[in-house]
Amino acid sequence: MKHVSMAGLSEMQRYWLITGSVGPRPIALVTSLDADGLCNAAPFSAFNYMGEDPPLFAIAVVAYGQESHRPGEAKDTLRNIREHEEFVVNMVDESIVDQAVQCGSDFPAHVSEAEAVGFTLAPCTAVRVPRIAEAPISWECRLFRILDISTQRAIVFGEILAMNFRDDLLDEKALRVDVGRFAPVGRLGGPNYCLTGERRRIPVPTYMPATGQPRE
Repeated sequence: MKHVSMAGLSEMQRYWLITGSVGPRPIALVTSLDADGLCNAAPFSAFNYMGEDPPLFAIAVVAYGQESHRPGEAKDTLRNIREHEEFVVNMVDESIVDQAVQCGSDFPAHVSEAEAVGFTLAPCTAVRVPRIAEAPISWECRLFRILDISTQRAIVFGEILAMNFRDDLLDEKALRVDVGRFAPVGRLGGPNYCLTGERRRIPVPTYMPATGQPRE
């Protein structure tokens, strides 16, 4: 094993080691509205769910870096969420991954990424922010809390108010997602992604079957 200490490394060196180690990471394609009603769309792979009661998730948002023509500026997504406290998380599957990745470019603030890459916007019910019509699943969300880690990074905690599912993905009777029809794409280190077509079912056993019941 090769040992690497985080002390003394640059921010980008830490980034490459951490993001290269954690994968596949789910991708949140977040839509939000600016003060003029323009819809912003941006993908985030520092994202995951945090609980069910209340239904929370977290997204880490970092300012634009030196690779951008907007270095040091706050992301439009974070600014919009602070101002309006509403947003939508659109899940990314194989059918929209290329467009979603294009949304990650450093478009000027006055440009709608969703429109620029050819996405269709659809209205939501619980929030004013539109969802991506092509997304297989969308969560309508309100801001729960923002944890400002530094001037360059914040963690956004969102609360899910409602969900939208492509017709074939939801078992309405059981209230389960048909994972066999859901083909999310995972982010790996760098500009690398993986598909999830190959599946293995591995149930977790309960230690004491007489008193515990394993989840299906």
